[in-house]
Amino acid sequence: MYDQASTLRKLAGERDSTRKRNMRVIAVSSGKGGVGKTSLVVNLALALIEHNHRVIVLDGDLGLANVDVAFGITPRYSIKHLLSGEKGIEEILYEVEGGVKVLPGASGVIELANLDRGQLKNVLVNLGRLEKYTDILLIDTGAGLGHNVLNFICASDDVIVVMTPEPPSMTDAYGLLKSIRSQADRLNINIVVNRVKNEIEAKQAYDRLEHAVTKFLGLSINLLGWVYDDPLVGKSVMEQKPVGLSHPTSYAYKCVQWIASNVTGIFVDPPTQNGGIKGFLTSLLKGNQN
Repeated sequence: MYDQASTLRKLAGERDSTRKRNMRVIAVSSGKGGVGKTSLVVNLALALIEHNHRVIVLDGDLGLANVDVAFGITPRYSIKHLLSGEKGIEEILYEVEGGVKVLPGASGVIELANLDRGQLKNVLVNLGRLEKYTDILLIDTGAGLGHNVLNFICASDDVIVVMTPEPPSMTDAYGLLKSIRSQADRLNINIVVNRVKNEIEAKQAYDRLEHAVTKFLGLSINLLGWVYDDPLVGKSVMEQKPVGLSHPTSYAYKCVQWIASNVTGIFVDPPTQNGGIKGFLTSLLKGNQN
């Protein structure tokens, strides 16, 4: 079996040799599911729009679409139609509230789990055409260590790895970084710690991960930011509407806005919140009022 990640990098190099790519490609991934990766992606897209960036979200979990569910949309076409050649990339782009455009995934299509060389090349050629439509392409990869996950990561300019402070999540994040290390020589790797109680918990979790990857993998990583554990996020998931649209003043979305400023290189102090049970009850009461 050929090395798909190497193939994707080679094809990307062939494309870049003929035309300079101005579009910034950011893959957002996690060691396993359940850490809030898709929620971060859709809200980060909204926050980047606020910085006057044109943003497209690609649902890179090709066989288990989540982005359309997060936005509460039901697109007519998906990446399945792109890979089959039935539709061009412009035809499957779907604009949602807030100005974000989505390239929908294809839920339940098992054959998309491992793409062949021709399909990968077709994806790259089509993604290259997005340069005139967007400044930032956010790829919500599948969770775990599948071929497509690593393909998207290795072909991106930057990767954001999402984890929570719990030890199992940190172990999963380390496993993903280990796989990235074996396939990508140079990659800008950023960490977001989700569902934290406070800044101290976020930094402690990051420091433990950084110590391990520096010592055992020789990798350099960067703390891009953290997101407070906010009950309004869970409420927004049930509403199928990103918290940036349903509760734009929530603690969680303020964190995402701060992360977006870090992505764009604009210095902003990290948001603060009331800690402990007081902060939790404040957010919960705010959610019940909306």
